[in-house]
Amino acid sequence: MVNHALRARIAEVVTAALQPIPAVLAGWEGGSAAFGRVDAYSDIDLEYLVNDDVPLEDLYQIAERALATVSPIVARYTPTLGRYYRLQDTDAFLLVDLVFVRVGDAERHLEVERHGETVPLFDKGHWLDRAPLDETRVAAQRDRRFRELQTWFPMSQVFVRKALLRGQQVEAVNAYWACTLKPLAELLRMRYAPARWDFGVRYLDTDLPAEVSARFSPLALVQDLQDLDSKWAIATSWANDLLEALRADDATD
Repeated sequence: MVNHALRARIAEVVTAALQPIPAVLAGWEGGSAAFGRVDAYSDIDLEYLVNDDVPLEDLYQIAERALATVSPIVARYTPTLGRYYRLQDTDAFLLVDLVFVRVGDAERHLEVERHGETVPLFDKGHWLDRAPLDETRVAAQRDRRFRELQTWFPMSQVFVRKALLRGQQVEAVNAYWACTLKPLAELLRMRYAPARWDFGVRYLDTDLPAEVSARFSPLALVQDLQDLDSKWAIATSWANDLLEALRADDATD
């Protein structure tokens, strides 16, 4: 069961702490909430638009003090973007994913085509007005990756092959995911969900047509080296077909 009251309380206290700060311009909830997919396993994605020159660590400290009024923070992790928090009095699934987006960032996470219909928390201007997708920028990034894959995908399959020949099951599975399935997912997205070509396998079940998703899913589960070898052949053939089709599409544009 979704604990809506707790999710709302977390959003309220963090927002109440950050909103009075002049450098914090707007706040919203993204992630599963923006796609109408909140369930009992969802974390809470809180995002705030801030001025370019504000020290982010100061904002994190303010937010952390606010979170501590809901529950003690027992763990924190800072990836490339944002910071995750685990609270003592929430279940393991309800991580707090706190992200500060600068005004000058190329992408503000407000493009509906990529990030869904965000849930506003506050807006000091018109910062949360629907943002048009910068299709030129996204297309340039997608095209760059496609050109990389044209060269790298065929080359990189040797890592799967040699692990199979050596009987190295763990290395073979790792190479299969990294060199075959991940690029295949990218190519499928380029074909069916180009605005979100770089989302990996996240939301893949809804971004792809049902029959395509149903075809991809079994390839992700392997029982042994023989099964991996069989599914690797299917996945590489499919990816090569997509490379050829996308190359043909590119030639006609």
